[in-house]
Amino acid sequence: MTTWFIEDRHGDYGFAVMRIASGIFLLGWLLINLPIASRIWGPGSAYMQPYREILGYRFPFDILQHAGPGLFWLWYAITTALVVAFLLGWRTRIVTPLLFIAYTTLNGQNTPISDGGNYFIRIMLVYLILVDVSRRWSLDARRRAAKRSAETQTGSVLHNIGLCLVVAQICTVYLEAGLYKVQGDLWQNGTAVYYPLQSVAYGVFPGLADLLTYFALPVFIATYVTVLAQIAFPFLLFNTITRRAVLIALLGMHLSIGVLMGLPFFSGIMASADAVLVSGATWIAIVSWLKGTLLGNRITDSLAARFRKRSSRATAKGGDDEVEEAEPDTAPAEPGVRA
Repeated sequence: MTTWFIEDRHGDYGFAVMRIASGIFLLGWLLINLPIASRIWGPGSAYMQPYREILGYRFPFDILQHAGPGLFWLWYAITTALVVAFLLGWRTRIVTPLLFIAYTTLNGQNTPISDGGNYFIRIMLVYLILVDVSRRWSLDARRRAAKRSAETQTGSVLHNIGLCLVVAQICTVYLEAGLYKVQGDLWQNGTAVYYPLQSVAYGVFPGLADLLTYFALPVFIATYVTVLAQIAFPFLLFNTITRRAVLIALLGMHLSIGVLMGLPFFSGIMASADAVLVSGATWIAIVSWLKGTLLGNRITDSLAARFRKRSSRATAKGGDDEVEEAEPDTAPAEPGVRA
């Protein structure tokens, strides 16, 4: 067991996917709310001050509570820059703790508008401080490869401890959610999924929701699969086949929440954390398939065909110019002059 913590940094490809995906969602969250940021987190959110005092945030997480517009927008810009750096995997050992402070401070200005995804990513960022999230598919990885930097055992141990904490947190969230659900009558009788899809608050696509909930059997199956997958999640991770099955089931759940209930940030953040539980070999195979199928067969082939067509035109034009230049040398000699 000791060697497992020392010999390698496990889950590095999964952490790369988690870093990229969560970075995209965080960046999207900040950019989408940019027009109203001052009113929900900045000087325009002074109406939330009594609630903030109840929460009791301390330094440095209370910096923005009495900040003016200048400091707020500076903080907002720095937070956005840190998210971009985190997404690209640039100096993540420094960027990750700074991002935790910056985003938690911003998010703490108005927690009632947050969903579970905001709280979950704040917890994950604490664990990711220990993790080498930029070991794969990042700017840090390119820099290390160029310098041929050696990895330390201390860094590997911290990385693997962070991995254990992330997995434990994911298991805790799913298990607790499943045990909470199973106590409700609607989840017990298999009709719980119907109501959020038909509610006004979460009904983004009423027509699609009506179609999916028209028959009772799909609703019954979706309800029970959700509960069983969440409760059994920690125990299904020990086998490759059951782990893949439960991850696919939960991915379907997150996609449904993101699309049908209009909660893409929450479902995206949760699904990005699940990426850590997918093996590196699987992620390499998925990326290779995406490159070959989406890029290789369509975009790349199209660009190659255009390049070949332009090259053939240029070659043909160059050949015509050579023929024209050669014509004076092969022209018939004038009378009395030997060729």
